[in-house]
Amino acid sequence: MTITVRRMGPGFAAEISGVDLSAPLPEDSWRQIYEAFLQHKVIAFHDQKLSAADFHAFGERFGIIEPHTVEMYRHSERPGITLLSNRTELGRPKGIKDAGSHWHSDYSYKAVPAKATMLYALETPDEGGDTLFGDLAAAYEALPDDMKAKLHGLKAQHHYRWHVDRNHPEGRWQLLTESEREQTPEVIHPVVRRHPETGELSIFVFPGLTSGVKGILGMELAQSKALLQTLYEHCDQADFQFRYKWRTGDVLVWDNRATMHCATTDKLPPDQFRSMWRINTTGTAPIAG
Repeated sequence: MTITVRRMGPGFAAEISGVDLSAPLPEDSWRQIYEAFLQHKVIAFHDQKLSAADFHAFGERFGIIEPHTVEMYRHSERPGITLLSNRTELGRPKGIKDAGSHWHSDYSYKAVPAKATMLYALETPDEGGDTLFGDLAAAYEALPDDMKAKLHGLKAQHHYRWHVDRNHPEGRWQLLTESEREQTPEVIHPVVRRHPETGELSIFVFPGLTSGVKGILGMELAQSKALLQTLYEHCDQADFQFRYKWRTGDVLVWDNRATMHCATTDKLPPDQFRSMWRINTTGTAPIAG
């Protein structure tokens, strides 16, 4: 098996060719894939044909698979796979319709956030439905020294789907069952985290609803909001971003420990469909940078 790694983005993200993910991976091939994952943060494989069992097995190479918090979106045969789709069947959503249509890092609202996320494209639209990625290690490195010094030691409150408006239709009080709310208490994470394998420092706050960043611990509300907004605007610069254009059969894997991402499914016309399987693997508690 000859593996080729080619950079796709200006500063990160790469595509890997010469791999059939439905077949057992030789150990040397796996090492090449994992090294590319750490170096490039986002890796893509094209033209894959996978069963749920194949996809699940590949996911397990990156760690323990963690099912989605909302049980109704779990795959019937492999509950570790989450269904994402803007289609409806028998009057109900086939999967999470507009999952992650905001900047976030998966499971950042948990005490132990996700390590890897992977998506397998079952159906893609003719146009649109891209996924945006942000390199938060590059964003941290680009901060002025005085801002870096200010951020070190700060911690932020994260609460899944927390929103100041308790009536927000996607907020935790409206979307989650009582049991699911009990499983997602508020957690505290460092604003700057250190990657446990590469040692890179990255920003670890996100403006998305699922991330639910309530504020910076011990800081006045107005001051906290101002600092978070400054960080959000800084991270949202094009210099740190890469747009991935999907095609059916793609498998994409990314490192949540140094990136954020944003789906654009919510912007698709009603006659354009995007259906995917998703897997998240458990990481480790964030290390303060």
